[in-house]
Amino acid sequence: MSLFNWYWRSFGLPFSRAKGVVTDAIPFSLVEASLWVGGLATLIFLLSLARRKDAWAKPWVRRISFLLGPVFLIALGLGQGAFPISLAPTAWRPSLTQDFGTDSLSEDTFKTWAAEREYQLREDFDWAGYQSLTEQEVLNACTASLDTVLEDLGLPPGRRVRTIKPMGPLTTAMGLVYGGPAFHDPFYGEIGMVRQKDAPFPHHWRLIAACHESAHAKGFTREMDAEILTQLALLRIPDPRFQVLADIHFLEKSGLKVQWPDSLISEAREMREERHEVEKHQRVILFLRHWVNKLNLENSAHKYGDRSRLEIWDPRQPFFATVHRLQAKVLAPN
Repeated sequence: MSLFNWYWRSFGLPFSRAKGVVTDAIPFSLVEASLWVGGLATLIFLLSLARRKDAWAKPWVRRISFLLGPVFLIALGLGQGAFPISLAPTAWRPSLTQDFGTDSLSEDTFKTWAAEREYQLREDFDWAGYQSLTEQEVLNACTASLDTVLEDLGLPPGRRVRTIKPMGPLTTAMGLVYGGPAFHDPFYGEIGMVRQKDAPFPHHWRLIAACHESAHAKGFTREMDAEILTQLALLRIPDPRFQVLADIHFLEKSGLKVQWPDSLISEAREMREERHEVEKHQRVILFLRHWVNKLNLENSAHKYGDRSRLEIWDPRQPFFATVHRLQAKVLAPN
């Protein structure tokens, strides 16, 4: 058993489960509330430094505002990654690609595999069934399926994920600027997703994001690991609507020209038009996003295993080669 797996079984998982029960029961976003409280406390702390002779400068005001402001916000930020006293040091965990290795996947095999998935999608796609799926239904099915996948891989399970919370104004602005309109916060164990009215996305994006974020909540910090587990979890659910989601997820990453069902094309076009209208009222976000992109600070599709249309094929491409290996050797192929 690896050092991380020992940590996770003995402390990380019980703590994650206990924390998750409380976090999921609270109806509002703890991350959003923390940013407001921490920001306000930081402002009060700065005022206490600048004003020395009035109530703002009292020692207890300074101490409390320092703890609730800079100290709390730094702890919240550090809690997103791995460090010795992190509440969820899941980035210590070896990646799935490192743990299991990858097949050497030839380009011809990959293209044949993708063509089969494309054909299956076009054959099986049912617009009414696709529309009937809800984010909560996907979350419930995926959180159970992920534990089955992890068991098959010989890995410890994760906590049950019960809810997705709508993102508030601060987390929405940060997510849209950076390119992360859904998140799992390791500090609280909270899952949040942007409201549809703030960022119109196709239905499948929101459904797949629900599964992806629940994979993070199982104890996997890396985006690539969450994407691999999302693909495997969707494939394990026998409901044909989830098989369709798995195919869409797979093909969107392929970097290949895909003949999508006409209804999906129409939906994507409609969402682009709606997003364009919404963004007319998000000038500050667009301005900040421009500079984030210019400075190369935006969220990278490469972290998620996405291929670009002109990318040269890598026989050990981490998403596809790892999925190919795990699906073939551990999971029953679909």
